[in-house]
Amino acid sequence: MHELAGTASVKVPVTAVLRQKGTPPTRVETARTVNVGDPVEIYLGYNGSYTLEFRGFVKLLNLQTPLEIVCEDAFYLTRNRSVSLQGKTTLAGMLKKCGLEAGYCASLTLSEFLADNKPVAWVLAKLKNDYGLSVFFDLDGRVYAGEPDKIRGETVKYRLRYNVIGDDDLKYHRADDRRLKIKAICIHKDGTKIEAEVGAEDGTEKVLYFYDVADQEELAALAAAELKRYSFDGYTGKIETFLYPFAAPTLLAEIEDPVYNERDGRYYIDGVETRFGTGGARRTVEIGLKL
Repeated sequence: MHELAGTASVKVPVTAVLRQKGTPPTRVETARTVNVGDPVEIYLGYNGSYTLEFRGFVKLLNLQTPLEIVCEDAFYLTRNRSVSLQGKTTLAGMLKKCGLEAGYCASLTLSEFLADNKPVAWVLAKLKNDYGLSVFFDLDGRVYAGEPDKIRGETVKYRLRYNVIGDDDLKYHRADDRRLKIKAICIHKDGTKIEAEVGAEDGTEKVLYFYDVADQEELAALAAAELKRYSFDGYTGKIETFLYPFAAPTLLAEIEDPVYNERDGRYYIDGVETRFGTGGARRTVEIGLKL
């Protein structure tokens, strides 16, 4: 959710038997059969039932033993495509000028966004860093640019000590024990900014962006509401699971604890790291905001 590019790393033997449909198996040097820029699809599963986990392109080859094929999702294509932007525009219009298909974008007007023959990757990074947008791509190569946790998918059900095999990094907190400070930044259509802060002065700071709020008083009220939303009784951290159920950023994790039923709740999934190999398959699911 919070990274511009989704990545994958595939490790294979330096030499191997290559099987291609319609041709007899041949022994090859694997590095000679893969090129930077080649399209990549990764499916994982068991017993002939596979799920698409990653779609992207070869970014580089680490010529080591075993050979490591480093891949990047559709963000890879934005590195070598440039765009020039100036004047007032909407976020949707900007993404279209960048040659991107939007799966979702916030209703946002940008004033005086200047890009003089800059890579599209630079534009997306600026949207993320200067406007606080979560920018990422889905498996179909569509870009999403919006406020974090606004894009919500299906629910994945987890039961601790049942289909969750590791929860050492999962911590339960009481709202009263969490010292937070919300720094709210509002960006107006003319490019001007106003700021407001609420919460504990020595608390952990979280920066949130808002758009076209009337004044600082309203911004402070919004910041106070967000402080209450982030100060929840619930979990933070990560859980380790099997390959199934499938999980991905923007899906919702419904966590059930048979021992402490009062801790049950639904959470936003911020990130997923999946590992698959001769030792089996595991997912590390990063738990975000409680819903």
